Amino acid sequence: MKKYVIYYRQWLKKSRSRVELAVQETEAKRFVAFNSGRIAKVFVEKEDLPTRRPIERVEFAKAIEAAFSSNAVLVIPHLGRLVKNAAVMRALLNSRVEFHCMDQRTITQQTINMFATSAEEVSRKVSERSRKAMRACVARGMKLGSARPDHWKGREHLRGTKLAIAAAARKKREKVKNIYAWMMPEIKARRERGETLPEIVEWLNNQGKLTTAGKPFTQTAVWRLIDRYLGKEYLGSSRKKTTGGKVGVAGAGVG
Repeated sequence: MKKYVIYYRQWLKKSRSRVELAVQETEAKRFVAFNSGRIAKVFVEKEDLPTRRPIERVEFAKAIEAAFSSNAVLVIPHLGRLVKNAAVMRALLNSRVEFHCMDQRTITQQTINMFATSAEEVSRKVSERSRKAMRACVARGMKLGSARPDHWKGREHLRGTKLAIAAAARKKREKVKNIYAWMMPEIKARRERGETLPEIVEWLNNQGKLTTAGKPFTQTAVWRLIDRYLGKEYLGSSRKKTTGGKVGVAGAGVG
């Protein structure tokens, strides 16, 4: 009994995506049954708006690998516009697996090389037209990309690399401050009572508290927290001692 690997495509932004996927499944199962075969594996490529180029079709690569390793026929119910995609056509050409495109019956192992070459030419022409169009826009004085007048509207704080880095640093500092907010009043009170840094470290670790890095507290970590959120006056030892009959405060030790 011949084995088949099925590769489905589901366009998530379409309202009829589930219906279209069901149609593909029906057609694929009918094709396999007609050829007295069985479905070995199924892969579904859930396609959304691409966030980067080139688009990585992970499930397509898995389907080709599965068909090759199990000596099965790769069935693609809906190839669609991927016939113009040079990367997809080259992947099919180089895979050497037997395949069947149900909506593009003219694409076979004998004709795939022609379609791959054609897809590359289409891709090249599209790229060339895009470059010419952008050069024409620039020649007319039109601003493109981030140079457009309203490109940064509502996102001015993110403009430029330095501003973006500064914004990220501020966000991180605020997050850390919120995490440590619960302990700072207690640390302040303990320093005012005269506790040393080792004593505060012991208290925090006995409570099972961890730093934002997920590690136990150390004297250095507590020293930095006090310096950042309480002030330098709380860094030195606050233990009172008697000197010549007068009550004074110890110098700037680190506890």
